[in-house]
Amino acid sequence: MRDTRSVHIPRWVTQAMLVLLVLGLIVLTSACGGNAQVRQQANQDKTQLDQLTQHALAIGVPATLLSPILKQEQHLSSAGAPFSPLNDQPVNDYYSNQANQYAKAQNDMQVFQQALSRRSSQHIGNIQPFSNSYNNYQLMLSSAKYPKDFAVVSRYAQTEINTLGLMGSTYSKLTTFQKTINQMKQARIDVTAMQAQYQNDMQEFNSATKSSEFDKLGTLIDAQYQQAVVTSIEALPYVSAAKLGEFKSQISLLKKYGMDSSNYQKLYNADQAQMNKARTIQDFLAFSARIDADMASMHDDLVQGASTYLIGELDREAKAWGQAHLYHDKFDGNNYILDAGYTTDGIGYWLNRELGWAYTPQDFQSVVDDENNEFFNLKMMEADYHDKTPYNQPHATDKQLINHYHVSGTVIVVSMVEQAMRFYQNGKLVNSFYVTLGRVERPVLPGHWTVQDRKSPDLFKSSDPPGSPYWYPDTPIHYAILYHWGGFFIHDAWWRETFGPGTQFPHEDAAGTTSFNGSGSHGCINMQEDQAGWVWDHTDWNTQILVY
Repeated sequence: MRDTRSVHIPRWVTQAMLVLLVLGLIVLTSACGGNAQVRQQANQDKTQLDQLTQHALAIGVPATLLSPILKQEQHLSSAGAPFSPLNDQPVNDYYSNQANQYAKAQNDMQVFQQALSRRSSQHIGNIQPFSNSYNNYQLMLSSAKYPKDFAVVSRYAQTEINTLGLMGSTYSKLTTFQKTINQMKQARIDVTAMQAQYQNDMQEFNSATKSSEFDKLGTLIDAQYQQAVVTSIEALPYVSAAKLGEFKSQISLLKKYGMDSSNYQKLYNADQAQMNKARTIQDFLAFSARIDADMASMHDDLVQGASTYLIGELDREAKAWGQAHLYHDKFDGNNYILDAGYTTDGIGYWLNRELGWAYTPQDFQSVVDDENNEFFNLKMMEADYHDKTPYNQPHATDKQLINHYHVSGTVIVVSMVEQAMRFYQNGKLVNSFYVTLGRVERPVLPGHWTVQDRKSPDLFKSSDPPGSPYWYPDTPIHYAILYHWGGFFIHDAWWRETFGPGTQFPHEDAAGTTSFNGSGSHGCINMQEDQAGWVWDHTDWNTQILVY
């Protein structure tokens, strides 16, 4: 007969078992501001380790027989998880690093998607290989488990972002070359050879997909430009004056952005004096080389200044429009702005975060491009405010957004002023829904987004402590589609019955107002459960999401 008496387990074995439990702790961040993928993977690891540990304790297995659990721990350790029998700080550091790497990977993928969207909307270059890479990296991100996995996705995404940035700068050089050709043409100079060079350059540009190819082409265009100047002495004064005017315009922009332009003003004055003294080809070439260098030296300050300035300008413009078009809430008697998503409480916060990760000129240019897109979306929202078309019919602003971002296939369009979602398939409206978006303090994020994650079901956990106005209990969700990293989802809100205009503000819900359904979401797009299920069934990882 088996001895069922309790078995004494030495203290050090107990400590080891506790460490194994720590290795499975979940990294919890908020949903509607949280990280579902890391949570799911850590939870799976914890469950498996818990089962093994409980079994060992139940049968009184001595330390020598705990090898299955130790092997599991070693597997995690070999993948990057630490093992510290007497100190769980390395374990905590590991999971903190995991969360940070996941956030960085999500951000880099989002910036990659936005850069890809910009180039696609410009109709320049060979975009298809980048689209293929984006889809592949999305799959890598969805299956990533450990910090090193997320770091690989970040590195790949950053490479593609830099290449797309070089695509843009190379195209700018091509545009400058073409402008110079046109200037010479106006001066009645034969530009046949240069036009042929330009056409060849465009062919190479449209086939390039690597940074090295864009670098090589950029160097070639610079050489062709210089050769054009050398062989066309008649155009030298004309081109030189145009360059000086461009430099002056850039200095004016720098002042507008609140940057110190005194050093560049000195360079401009010296360049102007040198141009006025130029008489020979050598004089003009020396001037050209000098002003090119001077303008290039201010490029970094220019895009950095623009990226910072435009965030504030977007916030100011949004608040000014919002104050001029206030929503009066009859429920509490207060007035609210309708476009909080465009302020620093909304997308401005995330633009500032993107700005904080910017280091290279391409990074700052990426922020500038994102900001300009937000200005476009704001204009569309303002136009939509005056559009009396019913929410369940196509809107002119929807079409303008779809054309601007050059998206096709399955496209979800969400209107902040209407609190409505319209579902398009190949440009045709196939369904529409009333929704509830984020409250003023935590608004929905306007912009062009893609699916970052899909979960059915999921469990949302609040990162805000109990007692906070933003805390909520653990909430099961049936359908969750992440549209922006940081926990911004399209999901069912089964606790609500009232959706549509005004529900992002304090209101009385048909189901009875509680602390969770009497106002807007925490930045998510809330839907009726059956409608969220329909959207889930009719979307995939390639779905495009436009919020304005």
